Amino acid sequence: MSTPSSKRFEGQKVLITGASQGIGEAAAQYFAQHGAQVAINGRKEEKLKPVLESLPKISSGNHVIVAGDVSQETSIDSIFQKSIESMRGLDILICNAGYQIPSPSEQIKLADFEGVMAVNVTGVMLCCRAALRYWLEHGIKGRVVVNSSVHQLIPKPHYLGYSASKGAVDNIVRTLALEYASRGIRFNTVAPGAIVTPINDSWVKDPKQYEAVASHIPMKRPGESKEIADAMGFLASEESSYITGQTLYVDGGLTLYGDFESNWSS
Repeated sequence: MSTPSSKRFEGQKVLITGASQGIGEAAAQYFAQHGAQVAINGRKEEKLKPVLESLPKISSGNHVIVAGDVSQETSIDSIFQKSIESMRGLDILICNAGYQIPSPSEQIKLADFEGVMAVNVTGVMLCCRAALRYWLEHGIKGRVVVNSSVHQLIPKPHYLGYSASKGAVDNIVRTLALEYASRGIRFNTVAPGAIVTPINDSWVKDPKQYEAVASHIPMKRPGESKEIADAMGFLASEESSYITGQTLYVDGGLTLYGDFESNWSS
């Protein structure tokens, strides 16, 4: 979905949460390569420094680290203030921060469930609210892309908090998209399937498990972080100017019910 031009987002200011690795890091690389000035967020500044150093230089300003916990309201204020002051503006918000904790549902700890919801749901709400306040005050037609999951649609046993959080994210995005469409502010969601990222090392680095995962995907391979970043770039660009409140599934066909590829049911 990316264009040949390296200036696609020239002059644009982009804040990316959860950018220390995986999809968030790939998104930072994507926007910087296309000319945007990028603020990268994560909880720990030391994990963001290698990412910052690897980003392509741009002529319009320096990229910046804005460390902080997106689930905390006071931290959000600091993240957005530093981002906007350092970049002298904000045009695009990429809500990528998120995590999951496995557990049989009858054994799930309340603290674990609430922790996942705090980052994956409250964090998205707080980031969107902060961006909206700035955009409405300054008359900016901003764009938000939230990284969700195929599990906003497909149940994920043993990951109740994660599934619940992604279902909530879908409705947050659709609600905000409707509420602010007339102001020219767009909200969309990317829903990845099985992606090669550090958080999936347990199966990525095990050849047997890797093949087992790939066998469930109609395209017979997991996706790459860059492929998700490309989708984020499309939804943040003017090429998608008439798209809001939608989910773009980037999943190799996982949501196509691959078991029905063979006509066993009739």
